[in-house]
Amino acid sequence: MKKLPVFLSLLASTLVFASCEKEIEEIKDPAQEVAAAATTVQSKPALLAAGPWHLTSLTLATATSGTDATPAVDLFPRMKAAQRDNLHLFQTGGAYTLDEAAVKAYPEAPQQLSGTWTLAGDSLTVTQSEVTRHYAVQELTSTTLRIKLTQASDQGTSTYTSVFSR
Repeated sequence: MKKLPVFLSLLASTLVFASCEKEIEEIKDPAQEVAAAATTVQSKPALLAAGPWHLTSLTLATATSGTDATPAVDLFPRMKAAQRDNLHLFQTGGAYTLDEAAVKAYPEAPQQLSGTWTLAGDSLTVTQSEVTRHYAVQELTSTTLRIKLTQASDQGTSTYTSVFSR
C-alpha cells in the first residue's frame, strides 16, 4: 500500500512527459530565402506586360489658376460600353495594342490600334499614331495598374486618374 502513491506519481509523470510534443521549427538558410524572394518579384515592365488590362475606374480633377482643385469626378459611369470594355496590351519589347474587345464604337472602326510604350521608373509613355501621352505610374501590381495623366491648358490643369485591372 505504501508503494501505491509512488507508483501513481511515476505513472502520472510518465503520462505528462508522453503527452508533451516537441515542436520542431525548421530554420531556413538565409541564402534560400533571398533566392526565393528574387524569383517571385517581377520587374515593373514584366508586370505591365504580363497580360491584358481593362479600365475599372476613371476620375477627373480640375484646378483653374488661382483656385483650389475641385473634387474628383467619376467619369467611368458616363463612358460608353464601347470604351469601358477595351483591352490594353503592353507586350514585351515595347509594342502596345488597344483592342476594341466585344463592343466597338463604330462597326467600321478597326478592331485594334497599335503603338509603342516605354516605362522609365514611374513614368509610362504610350505612343499611338499621332498621340503621345506621358503617365505617372502610381501603382503597379500583378492585378492593378493606377496611372495619372496631367494636362495643363489656359483654363487650368486637368488630372485624369485611371485604374486598370486584369
